[in-house]
Amino acid sequence: MFKKAFTLAEVLITLGIIGVVASMTMPALVGNYKKKAAVSQLKKVYSLLLQSIEFSKLENGDIADWNWSLGSYEFFMKYLASNFQVVQNCGNKSACWNTRGGYMLKGGVYDDNPLNTYWYKILLSDGTFIALEKQDNTHVHIAVDVNGEKAPNTYGKDIFVMTMTSQAVKDAYHNISAPGLYMYGHGLTAEAIKSHSLGCSKNSAGLMCGEKILMDGWEMNKDYPW
Repeated sequence: MFKKAFTLAEVLITLGIIGVVASMTMPALVGNYKKKAAVSQLKKVYSLLLQSIEFSKLENGDIADWNWSLGSYEFFMKYLASNFQVVQNCGNKSACWNTRGGYMLKGGVYDDNPLNTYWYKILLSDGTFIALEKQDNTHVHIAVDVNGEKAPNTYGKDIFVMTMTSQAVKDAYHNISAPGLYMYGHGLTAEAIKSHSLGCSKNSAGLMCGEKILMDGWEMNKDYPW
């Protein structure tokens, strides 16, 4: 009796087909994983900051009554750090941030990035970078690189920006009606965020992508400019 079996040629053809299919699907799978990982870490940091704020309100009163004249690091440690383990305080030095500064979605490096000395930078125990820039004694911008030095170091992909304010902020970049922590671009319409030069599209800088993710239910939808 003869036993049926695949010939070497058939095996090689099958392996070749599997290789082609894998080469076509793997980039999409890897991309989806990176998207989910970025959103998960962003949501974690954002949630922990919100929890810290609630704890601080119990101890220090309403946000508007906090000491907004404090330096960036002192402000973070006093009001926002209760849920975080800071392992390195880099101050105004170039450490505690990726060495590229931060690429824009449209290409090039965004000039107002945390490598500038007016940003105050810290490293968390999970590898996350957090940087703070005080605009004035009413609000501060918080930049988060959710995977530290690792690529892509790009706004809207692993770098996201938030605004912490003691009062309403209504300008070209926000439409905030009350004190609190918000994603940068909060209060703008979806269309405004898409078309804004700092918004969330392939032709923008990407600083408002955190707000788009939040608006879309903590998802990077099909229209997300990854």
